[in-house]
Amino acid sequence: MRECASWREAFDLGSSEHIALVGGGGKTTTLWSLARELSTTAPTIVTSTTKAGARPPDVAFVAYGKAVPDHTLKEAVGSALQHARLVAVGSGAREGRLEGIAPEIADELFFRCGASYVINEADGARMKPFKAPAAHEPVLASTTTLMIVVVGLDAVGAIIDDEHLHRAERIAELTGAAPGAPMEVEHIATIVRAYESKCKDVDESARFAVLVNKVDAGPEVPALKRLGQALAHVELGALVAASQLGDRTMRWRLR
Repeated sequence: MRECASWREAFDLGSSEHIALVGGGGKTTTLWSLARELSTTAPTIVTSTTKAGARPPDVAFVAYGKAVPDHTLKEAVGSALQHARLVAVGSGAREGRLEGIAPEIADELFFRCGASYVINEADGARMKPFKAPAAHEPVLASTTTLMIVVVGLDAVGAIIDDEHLHRAERIAELTGAAPGAPMEVEHIATIVRAYESKCKDVDESARFAVLVNKVDAGPEVPALKRLGQALAHVELGALVAASQLGDRTMRWRLR
C-alpha cells in the first residue's frame, strides 16, 4: 500500500483517457475531483450517459441534444475549450443536473472535440453507497479506456433493501443474498465481477479498476482489509482507497 498525491498516480493515468465511473458511494464527488485535477494539465470534458449530478457553477456547459454527432458538436465544444480547460457536456440540464447523452456522442467527444480526457458518469446510484447494474447498465461508450467501479465503504454491512442500496432486488439476484440481509464483502466482489464483464464487452483493451471511497478512518480499517481480500481474485488494473472530506482528498493505492 502507498499513499498517492494525485488521481493520476493512483490509477496510472496516461496522457489521454476516456474514463467511465460506475457504482455508487461518491461517484459524482470523484468525477469532479478527477476532472479538476486533469484539467490543470490538459483539456477535459465531463459528461454523462445517464443522469449526473449538478455541475459546479464555475464549469462551462455545452448543451447538445441531438442523438447523433455532427459538426456543430465539435464547433460548440471547441469554442468552449478555448475559454476553459474544463467543460461539461449534456443533452440539457434539469434541476441543475446534467441530462445524459448517447454513447456515440461521448465517443465523438473523445475522438474529435479537442479534449485529452473525457470522464463519463455511466450509471446512477441515487446517492446510495453501492448498487448492482441493471441489464442495460452501465451505458458505456466504445472508446472507454478505463472503467472505475466506485464503492462506498459504508456499503459493507448495509442492509440489502432500497432504503440503503440501489437496485436491492438486482443485488439479491446477482449474489444470492436474502433481501434484508447485510451486504457482505463477498457480495460486493460478485457485483464488481458483473461490472468487469460489462467492461470487457465494450473493449478487451479497456482497463478495469475499483475505488473504495469514504475510507475516512484511514486505510487500516478492518472493513477495507476484508474487502481487499474478497477482491483478491478479481483482475484489476488498480485497487484504490480514498477519503474525500471537504477540500481534503487522500488516496491510497492498495494494489
